[in-house]
Amino acid sequence: MNSSSADVDGSLNATLKSSKSSSFDPDAVDYNLHARKSSSKATSSAQSDEGFFNQQEFEPLVILEFSGDSKQAAHEWLTAKLQASRAENGAELLVQTYYMEHSKETVLYIGATLDRLLIGAEEMKIYKTYKDGSLREMALTDITNFENSEDLFQFLTNAEKQKVILKGIENVRAQEDEPFIPGYPKYTLFPGKSIIKKYLSRHIVSNLFPLHEEEKLKRLGDEWYTLKNYFSAQPIDGIQEYFGVKIALYFSFLGVYTISLIPPALIGIIYFFFPWHSVYKEATFAVFNLIWTTVFLEGWKRYCNSLCYKWGTIESPSYFSYNFEEPRADYYGTMGRNPVTGFPEPYYPKWKRILKFYFVSIPIITFCLTIAFFLMVAYFWAEFWMKKHVPDNMGVITKINHALPAVGYALAIGTLNSIYRLIAVKLNKFENHRLQSSYENHLILKRVLFDFVNCFICLFYVAFYLQDRELLKTFLGTILITQQILGQLGEAMIPFLFVRRRQKQVDEALKKSFLGGESKELRTPSQDDLSSYKKQAALEAMMDKFFGSNDDYLELYIQFGYVYLFSSAFPLAALWALINNFIEIRTDAFKLCRIFQRPFAQSASSIGAWQPAFEVIGLISVITNCALIGMDPEVQKLLPSSISPVNMVLIFVAAEHIIFAIKASVAILIPDVPKWISLQIARQEYAAKMALKKQRLLEAAIKKRLLVDAVRHRSEVSSGYHMRSFKNVIGQTDDLVS
Repeated sequence: MNSSSADVDGSLNATLKSSKSSSFDPDAVDYNLHARKSSSKATSSAQSDEGFFNQQEFEPLVILEFSGDSKQAAHEWLTAKLQASRAENGAELLVQTYYMEHSKETVLYIGATLDRLLIGAEEMKIYKTYKDGSLREMALTDITNFENSEDLFQFLTNAEKQKVILKGIENVRAQEDEPFIPGYPKYTLFPGKSIIKKYLSRHIVSNLFPLHEEEKLKRLGDEWYTLKNYFSAQPIDGIQEYFGVKIALYFSFLGVYTISLIPPALIGIIYFFFPWHSVYKEATFAVFNLIWTTVFLEGWKRYCNSLCYKWGTIESPSYFSYNFEEPRADYYGTMGRNPVTGFPEPYYPKWKRILKFYFVSIPIITFCLTIAFFLMVAYFWAEFWMKKHVPDNMGVITKINHALPAVGYALAIGTLNSIYRLIAVKLNKFENHRLQSSYENHLILKRVLFDFVNCFICLFYVAFYLQDRELLKTFLGTILITQQILGQLGEAMIPFLFVRRRQKQVDEALKKSFLGGESKELRTPSQDDLSSYKKQAALEAMMDKFFGSNDDYLELYIQFGYVYLFSSAFPLAALWALINNFIEIRTDAFKLCRIFQRPFAQSASSIGAWQPAFEVIGLISVITNCALIGMDPEVQKLLPSSISPVNMVLIFVAAEHIIFAIKASVAILIPDVPKWISLQIARQEYAAKMALKKQRLLEAAIKKRLLVDAVRHRSEVSSGYHMRSFKNVIGQTDDLVS
């Protein structure tokens, strides 16, 4: 047997020992062995001098770019780490290096053997479709019973392969004997901290992204944002397969939210063109909107759970799912072991994180909110001063002077928003959250708090301090429409202008690269190879990085507040939001497919902290709308004059609580999880318990049989020999059962 086959067989044995499957399928084992041998041959070919970019031999899935001014020693050290075996604290990946002469940058094309991808997918507990139609965690010993397992090279999607590779890269952590990055003695490495994160934060690595699948992306785009399918439903399953669950849930939420705006938009149009008595009209519309927000949010939770069940990411109510989320790559601490899984991971005391949050983050957040409040006060003071001291005439200078406070306030808000976003990210990193979900939830909380105060404090001031209903209506409509127009121009039209320019820049760069580029460790690729992977990687490297959907969620969150917080004052808000969101779906899809780099696919079981954030807006809207209606002079005229102000307040507080009770009843009547999903989860948990019980009974039967054989053997041998033999049998029994 040659060394390659020995490595394959050793990998197979290690996989079988680490497998959690309760059964042993010889056919599956033979199939896996054949696949691993095929993978080994492919690996050997990929690392040879022939066919650098032959997709059947080496498929680049992830691109890593070093900065042009970074040190060669740092390049070589990280490359060696990525190629080293996992037993040597490496990533065990395939790496090909290419040097771009024109830009002085070193680029790594990263792939993996089939063996590495399948084992990594099993370790990450990736769900695949079983042949009975159910979703199950991928198990190598049972892989032949999964759909599409006939060709293991196509068994995992590219998005899943890229997730495995990213996990491998991020899991390369500094060891005790690696105090700094080679070539950078001042860049200290802490044991247990992710090396790639240090490279990125110190700008030694300028880019790390997965490659697009051009043909698949084109088909997805044709179904998603082209004019011929502009009025069609979104291909949610296709989005999930290509971009991952997290992004698919955002577009699902955007679609459901947009549909939910149709009823309030229609009612708003009717009220606008067919006016009747304003008091009854506003009260009826407000009550409908307040209840409708609950219907929408509860319906979304139900639909979200259906999608997550179909994609295999729904949260299980069982405690067995506790704490199995992997720690973030940025998470640091002293190296230890997870008490649940037993795997090595950094440990950081919880009390330190709590102290940082309460005694550092909260005071800084409070200070930022205070600045936002005083900025609003300064704006209104400047506005009133300008109206009082500057004569109101038709001159150009006068108009400019009157516009100065608003322009200054808008510029200050934009600057403050940018600064606060940086502060929020810094505070979140400082708190050192273990899980990615916890990190994102705390970041969302910080940003929601600030943006809520920043965007809505002026509306609260006009509505409840100035009590100017007409000004509130004008101010709300102006802000909503202006922000939507500017947002669409900034998010879609302007980036579109850079797409063709970027293509020309890439073509010129590639021509220079061909004249002066060289391939290290390999021969220079052919012109055909250049037109594919080289050109694609160069083009995508110049694209903007996708930083997640939080900015898009925040935009919807602010819009949701504009529509429902003061719905009785501006009924057409839902119509403008509906028009904007209909365009937003297609522009966001276009940006994701054409303007941004492909993001690594991420799993999710919900939209996270955004769900309670929207629910809080729904609750606050009850208070604001009841207060607006109660403060309306026409409403006060309808009440008997003998009612004191205190009793009037109590009446509207009672009305507010009645609406709260209705909203709570609606939430209870709409279950978060459909019954059929609850039954399926219960069946799966029951089957898992029965399988565990069966395995334990089998282990007990094997142990009992061996013990009986040992006792029988004892009667046939001498007493001294028997004791040694009996102990040996017991040891063999324990080894077999384990």
